[in-house]
Amino acid sequence: MKLASRAAWAALTISLVGCGQAPPIGPSGPSVASGSPVAAASPTPSTSPRPIPSRVAHTGSSPVATGQPIRISDLKGRIVFDDFEDVYAMDVDGSKVVKVAANSAGPEFDGAWSPDGKWIVYRDSTHGTNNNDEIFVARADGSERRNITNNPANDWGPDWSPDGQTIAFNSDRAGGPPHGYLMKPDGSNVKEIDVAGWVEYPSFSPDGKKIVFMAAEGSNYEIDIADLSTGAVEQLTDSPGHDSWPAWSPDGSTIAFSTVRDDCGFAPPDEECWRSGDIGESFDIWLMNADGSNERRVSPEFGQFVAWSPDSTKLLISGYGLYVVRLDGTGRLELRADGIARALGGIPDWR
Repeated sequence: MKLASRAAWAALTISLVGCGQAPPIGPSGPSVASGSPVAAASPTPSTSPRPIPSRVAHTGSSPVATGQPIRISDLKGRIVFDDFEDVYAMDVDGSKVVKVAANSAGPEFDGAWSPDGKWIVYRDSTHGTNNNDEIFVARADGSERRNITNNPANDWGPDWSPDGQTIAFNSDRAGGPPHGYLMKPDGSNVKEIDVAGWVEYPSFSPDGKKIVFMAAEGSNYEIDIADLSTGAVEQLTDSPGHDSWPAWSPDGSTIAFSTVRDDCGFAPPDEECWRSGDIGESFDIWLMNADGSNERRVSPEFGQFVAWSPDSTKLLISGYGLYVVRLDGTGRLELRADGIARALGGIPDWR
């Protein structure tokens, strides 16, 4: 699938619907076939980073809980985000914006911080999405960009280990569905993760001993975890529709993920459901304990990608904008960037 223009991405989401088997999310990138608005655009973007005190953010009948608004002054750290074309970094208050990767030849996105904050790893699709996608690293100021996979297959979904010594990613270099791999940050010592089956968008546990990832289970994506030393796999979710893009909390207790289980096409008929407002499914963010128990919704507001605050008390969600909420979904604060008029989004990370 080839990349669409910036204008086209503003009205599109990643397509997850397959025929009998879940398609690889990574190589296809943001799909031109779906239609839900994604993070690169906002219907009514605000002009400054301020909370929206009250709104209905979906087409269900219940308003989103607001609670005490989060104050921007209470947030710390730096964020990496993208518009599915270029990669940016900024302080959480929108200052000190850096364009980390901006090759006009094609899209670069899906950035993740090194633990020391000096480097960003990201997906480079400048050959055209699905055409030799590579994993790059760059310094946090955008300098010293370099290709660390250099493989004619498609490589995507990078995540940095907590000790900074390893990057996990997935690739179709073995043929067939994507498998998980580990490598050093300079691209050396590439090893396939000894996990049978589908491994996509891995996220390390805080102790670096396990990964949580997207796995194809029949026609759906579900969330699995794997022990890196033994290869033992445990399926955590089993719901109608796709459960996707998991992120392990820094304190190790909780896994956040996006799901379409609340979309009207998948929700039980006796429960309230939501629609995206376009032709694609409605994604929202859920939490579960690290063992898969206690699954609970954060908010029914559209959200497709999620990252954790460094102290594990808040979530950074990419939906119709880039916004922060508490773990109970309250306090919504939309983040904006100095010098960027549009709403922010992409696949974010926070350190």
